[in-house]
Amino acid sequence: MLKVYLFIQYKYYKHVYPPDFAYYIPNSIYEAVDFLGRYDNARPLAGGQSLLPMLKLRLLNVDYIVDLNPLKELDYVSLNKDYMEIGALTRYYEVLKSSIVNEKLPLLSMVIRKVGDMQVRNMGTIAGSLANADPASDTCAVTLVFDADIVTTSSSGNRVIKARDFFKGPFTTALAKDEIVTAIRYPILEGYKFNFVKVVRRAGDYPLVSVAVAVKLKDGVIEDLRLGYAGVSQTPYRPFEVEKSFIGKSLKDSIEDIVSKVVEGVNPPSDTRGSSSYRKEVMRNVTRKALREVMG
Repeated sequence: MLKVYLFIQYKYYKHVYPPDFAYYIPNSIYEAVDFLGRYDNARPLAGGQSLLPMLKLRLLNVDYIVDLNPLKELDYVSLNKDYMEIGALTRYYEVLKSSIVNEKLPLLSMVIRKVGDMQVRNMGTIAGSLANADPASDTCAVTLVFDADIVTTSSSGNRVIKARDFFKGPFTTALAKDEIVTAIRYPILEGYKFNFVKVVRRAGDYPLVSVAVAVKLKDGVIEDLRLGYAGVSQTPYRPFEVEKSFIGKSLKDSIEDIVSKVVEGVNPPSDTRGSSSYRKEVMRNVTRKALREVMG
């Protein structure tokens, strides 16, 4: 029994420390992107809640870590006329304790409240989650619902990337080698109703399936419909064409049709947490539940 135990212990716990890497602390955003551009296999560090576990599990190897945390100019929440801007180093817990965010972006608060556990929310950042681009990330899915503007900086200057154009594949984004996210601009959605439904095996887990919903109604008729899913595709998933097809229709009368159309358009992955067919069934249930609750 001892030999078996030691074998299991070695097999599953031999990689508890990350591989060796060099650690660089920039004095400015431009020093950070310059370093990323000059050195191969370098990664920026924000909250580290995705990066460090991947290093420990040897799912990722890097030669250099560029620590962005001293760049305090990236830690802020700012309300503008039509959007809320959140800096790349603003922690989840800072977003949650912001009364302006809770008032103007209630859907974002709903989602962040269920991200990970307290440790993750104390250290993690929205920008870090977006740059990691995990297809099962609730933060990525809700950012897609808003179709937020993702502000980036590289050695070539600044640019703005729409959320719908940002996610290219599993853990793959439109970011260049020397480019980092510096802020996210979430539009203020006035007159909308919001909901968020998430199915997990254990509290704090990534979702099996989750859906974030924003819908604008007039006398029960859909004026705008936005659905963002995590855990059902190779990227965060938003069924733009399905959404458009139900504008002008009664939400109450359309729920089952919306559910069917959304599920038809995606082929979820199978893994140890659930098969593709099971995920589709969960997707049906969470979509139905979210839309019914929105109606009140």
